[in-house]
Amino acid sequence: MIIELFGPPGAGKTTLLRGLCQGMAKQGINVKTVNGYRLIEYGSAQDDGPEVRHGIGRIGKKIATSAPVLLSTLPKDGVAARLLASIPLRSRTWSWRMKVDIAQLCESWRKAQESEGYFIFEEGLIQALCALVLLARSPSIDAVRDTLAFLPRPDVLIQIDAPQETLRRRLMDRHAAQPLIEVLLFELGVERGLKQASISREVGECLRQGGWPLIKVNGADSHDFDKIIKRILGEHVNETAVA
Repeated sequence: MIIELFGPPGAGKTTLLRGLCQGMAKQGINVKTVNGYRLIEYGSAQDDGPEVRHGIGRIGKKIATSAPVLLSTLPKDGVAARLLASIPLRSRTWSWRMKVDIAQLCESWRKAQESEGYFIFEEGLIQALCALVLLARSPSIDAVRDTLAFLPRPDVLIQIDAPQETLRRRLMDRHAAQPLIEVLLFELGVERGLKQASISREVGECLRQGGWPLIKVNGADSHDFDKIIKRILGEHVNETAVA
């Protein structure tokens, strides 16, 4: 079973991920998580420790795994190549970075599809699509709809959003707490993060119109988080476990 989260930075994806992992762990269910470029790893999100967004070890791992992907030619009929071709980026640097991230993300998705068990993508293909639109040379909602026609669908897709001022406050707090090198390498900045919120909402509407298995969550309401976690565990996880 694949559960995918998407939404702007600061909306609460990591908080929801941890809640889902903890709820599944209490039921004795083993879950693996995937975050962006990182390949499948066992649920480190299950602990209650403070969030570590990147760290030097993860930065080193990303750099080490980038070169082989950058030097390779992606299969033209593969999801990664089609996604990158559908929404050309205005910056060559971002084109290289997104090639690495999306190629590795597609590999993680392939492994999850071919495996049994539960997988939660904190930043999956829909999140990558939103990032591409944000960085695109000429953003187009028609290109988004065309892309959704060939992207694989998860079993459950959760859209997390929050009011714009809540997102702004959270992003400012996040940037103030992070080392400069991590902000430069990984974060889009406060204003770009807020713009991605608008893009995520437009993509969410396209998903709804396309009949995707979409659930919306208010990232500013902890009670809504609890309600959604109970719903996922009751309607999807338990039914799948019984089947």
